[in-house]
Amino acid sequence: MRKINRRFIILTFAVFVLITGTSVYASDALPSLFPNVSPEDEALAQAVQDRLTQSWTQGREILLSSGGRAFGINSKDEDLSKWTFIDSDQFYDMLATFSMQKRSSFLEAYYSEERRANLDVGDYMSALLINPEKSRALVYWEKANGSYVVMDLKSKGNNSKSWYVDGVEIFKVTGFKK
Repeated sequence: MRKINRRFIILTFAVFVLITGTSVYASDALPSLFPNVSPEDEALAQAVQDRLTQSWTQGREILLSSGGRAFGINSKDEDLSKWTFIDSDQFYDMLATFSMQKRSSFLEAYYSEERRANLDVGDYMSALLINPEKSRALVYWEKANGSYVVMDLKSKGNNSKSWYVDGVEIFKVTGFKK
């Protein structure tokens, strides 16, 4: 009986130590998993999202109103209104549909020297329009001065896995509301 009491006491002590250790770990880990976000931070994040959405919408309207003429898009087969809008949240989901080689080539064109040459401090995040065949994309972003930079990305041929920058245009914005 005495051995049973000793085992019971040791087992109870071990369980107590495990529970205490787990609760200390959980009390330290849970706040980092579920951080408290203040209403001011939520409002700021929403204001940034609203401004980006407004910028992307305005850029898309500029591209649609130009009809893509600056990029030689004038056929009914290349109607920009049928192209898919991709924002920063959807960008990596879109890339996941590409093969590894096509994704690598697309990212190389996306982050090209032409992009770096036209990005400045204060510019907004980019969005893109991609055609239904996923063989051509127009990447655009608003600059700090209110103009829009548009990069034309193309794949090298039908079912090609290679992408390149076919041109860059800068649109000065007039007549659009901020």
